[in-house]
Amino acid sequence: MLSLFKINRKSFILSVYFLVAFLLTSVTFTNVKADTKLFNEAKFHVETMMEDIQFLLDVGKTDADQGRILLTKLLDKYFDSLQIAKFSSMPAWRKATPIEKEEFITLFEIYLVNLAAKRFDEFKDVEYIISKIEKRGSKMLLVDGHIKAPGNKRDNTQVVWRLFLNEENKMRIIDIEIAKISMIVAQNDEFTSIIRNNKGKFSSLIDVLKKELYN
Repeated sequence: MLSLFKINRKSFILSVYFLVAFLLTSVTFTNVKADTKLFNEAKFHVETMMEDIQFLLDVGKTDADQGRILLTKLLDKYFDSLQIAKFSSMPAWRKATPIEKEEFITLFEIYLVNLAAKRFDEFKDVEYIISKIEKRGSKMLLVDGHIKAPGNKRDNTQVVWRLFLNEENKMRIIDIEIAKISMIVAQNDEFTSIIRNNKGKFSSLIDVLKKELYN
C-alpha cells in the first residue's frame, strides 16, 4: 500500500510538472503569435503610410493646397495628434484647461502640417527600408529603418517610428526619431521654453502658435 502511494505521488508530481511546462509553452507560443501579429500590423502601418507620403509629395509639388489636404488626412489616419500634442507640451499640459487643450491640439495639427508641407520639394523618390521592429511594453512598438532617397541629403538617414495601440486598439504613431533626435523631445524643449518665458502660462503657447500660423 505504501509503495503504491509512492508511485502515485511520483506520478502526480510528474503530471504537475508536465502540466506547468505545457501551460508555460502555451503562454509563450500565444505571446509569440500576439507579438507577430503586432509586428505585422506595425510593418503594414508604416509601409502603407510611406506609400501615401510618396503620393502626397508628388501631388504637393504641383498643387500645394491639395498636398496640404492630403497631409491633414495622413496625420489623422496614421498619427495620434492628441498624444503628440500632450507629450510635446508636458508638464504644462497638466495645468491647461480643457478648452486650452482642445484649442492647442487644433493649432498644433495645423502647425505640423505646415512643417511637413515645406518638404514637398525636398524629395523626388522616397522609400523607407525597415531594418527591425522592437516591442516596448505591451502596446508600444519601434519600427527602425532608414530613408532611401538617392541624390538627397537625407539619403540613408535613420528614422525610427514609435507606435502604440490606443484605447480603440488602433495602431498610431506618437513620435518620430530622425538621426536619433526625437520629434517630441525637440518640440517639448521649444514649447517648454516658450511657456517658461511667459510665467508658466499655457495660454502663451497658444498665442505664439496663432502668431506663427496666422500673422
